[in-house]
Amino acid sequence: MKKFIVVIGSFLLMAISVSSYAADKVGYINLQRLVNESEMGKAAKNDLMKLRSEKESSLKAKLKALTDLKAEIDEKDSVMSQDEKREKTQTLNRLYKEYQRDVADAKEEIVNDDRELVASILQKADGSLKKVAKKKKYGIIIKDPNAIGYLDPEVDITDDVLKELNK
Repeated sequence: MKKFIVVIGSFLLMAISVSSYAADKVGYINLQRLVNESEMGKAAKNDLMKLRSEKESSLKAKLKALTDLKAEIDEKDSVMSQDEKREKTQTLNRLYKEYQRDVADAKEEIVNDDRELVASILQKADGSLKKVAKKKKYGIIIKDPNAIGYLDPEVDITDDVLKELNK
């Protein structure tokens, strides 16, 4: 009889705890939309575009110097001495290697700046996310909806977080 009472009591406790968990709402946020559509995200994109444009301008100038030197070598090939030709070819190779390094550095800098800006936006958005979650009584917010097979669009709180974040 004692076992029966313990078993019944256990089932009642489980039922109560399950019903309290069922009352919690689950929502999700689309982080990509948050970054792309927030005012901070738009400003960050503009900053990144300016940085990319500056890097491209600098790289175009270096590429032009390379192509001009290559054209000069090709054009004056028949009249240049072997020493002059070797010297210009070495200069061309050195400039080409520098150009390749500059391209790689520019790409890396842009990627790093992009990561930092996204991380900054997401950190600032965390407060807005918590406000919306508490206000709408969400118990769980999923930040990566792709990790779940299906989520009802009704539980997407991205618009609400964007409104809060853009205040």
